[in-house]
Amino acid sequence: MDPIIPSGNPLAAHADISGPESHDVNLSGAVFDNVNLSHARLHNVNLSEATVSAANLGGAVFRHIGPPLDKDGGQQRQKPVTFEEATLCGSTFRRVDLSDVRIIDCNIQGLSIDGIPIAKFLKVYRLRMQ
Repeated sequence: MDPIIPSGNPLAAHADISGPESHDVNLSGAVFDNVNLSHARLHNVNLSEATVSAANLGGAVFRHIGPPLDKDGGQQRQKPVTFEEATLCGSTFRRVDLSDVRIIDCNIQGLSIDGIPIAKFLKVYRLRMQ
């Protein structure tokens, strides 16, 4: 049996296909349900308009997220990303463009930005605005 799938709409159900490699593959519209992708490596991947739900991302690393740099080293803005009902406690955001980000109804206990505790900052701000 040839291990290469040249085209078509394959179905893998209740299968152990751990360790595969994919190069120059179009998986747009693919559905993955109850799939273990732990230790997977995704490089040069387009996840635009993708939905990830009921996922365990513990220990995951996201790097170089967004459109590629243009010839002048600039980067276009991408469509906004939404995180809902997520547990990101203890996570680190480093060199991330958070312009126009909205944080709504979130537990910010212990959240700090550049060493500034945000909960205390907001408490002082709200007292001064009264």
